Amino acid sequence: VGNALHQARIALLILSLLIFWIDQIFSSLRCLYIARVLGGNLSISTSLRAHFVGLWFNQIMPSSLGGDVIKMAILKKPLGVSLAIRATILDRVSGLMFLLLVVAITLPLYVRIFPLHPELVIALGAFSIGGGLAILLGAWIANHVASHFVLKPIYKKIIYIFSDVWKFNKGIPLWEQIWTSSIVHFNGIITYSLLGLALGININPITFFLVVPVVFLIALIPISLAGWGFRELGAVWLFGLVGINSGSALAISICFGLLLIVAGLPGLIILLMHRSVIEPTTHE
Repeated sequence: VGNALHQARIALLILSLLIFWIDQIFSSLRCLYIARVLGGNLSISTSLRAHFVGLWFNQIMPSSLGGDVIKMAILKKPLGVSLAIRATILDRVSGLMFLLLVVAITLPLYVRIFPLHPELVIALGAFSIGGGLAILLGAWIANHVASHFVLKPIYKKIIYIFSDVWKFNKGIPLWEQIWTSSIVHFNGIITYSLLGLALGININPITFFLVVPVVFLIALIPISLAGWGFRELGAVWLFGLVGINSGSALAISICFGLLLIVAGLPGLIILLMHRSVIEPTTHE
């Protein structure tokens, strides 16, 4: 692993970092669209600051979701507390739904790259299709409850988090989530693939396209620090199934983790230069 990192091609590493930074712009735009549909007014500059600061805290807090709390704290000033929480959660749900959709659509390809492991393909199918349908069903039920029943304020806020998903089931709101989430999704795969090329590891692009999303899913397990450990275990296991040695798979995953830290540095700079970006508010 050390040799692979030492011999990495710097130009490709820089390119992968630039692509990942561009990814944050579209991710910020997705959050802006969500806030607008929910009735909030969010500028792209504020959304971008929130994403970069959140990205930094994602690297130093438990799980890969810890920075979302900081993101909510930044967004509560322009949106209010309730809307900031709903927009941040829905931003995550939008990305997850698109990831599950891509895995479900490409299941036949997983059969081809994992021919000796049908149980893995079945598990992926059950998780992607079942998970997606469960989210949609929960959103439909929550929307029905919110529309036909009078709820206490505390229950109403919880129901709204689930019913919000249903607001994006068609029309322009749906299209906005599809095109932004697709860019975020595929840019993440391209970033990971470029790191492999930078380390001199030749892997079929289709393999990256199929394996990397599953690695990202594993990294979301919220019992690690910034995804470290689970992401590496997932990469070694899954790439090993397609013939990539463990050292190469581990090197790519470590390099991606280091890239996330570097990519989050603008968020740290923003926080140090503008500490008022996170401040108390009376908005509700």
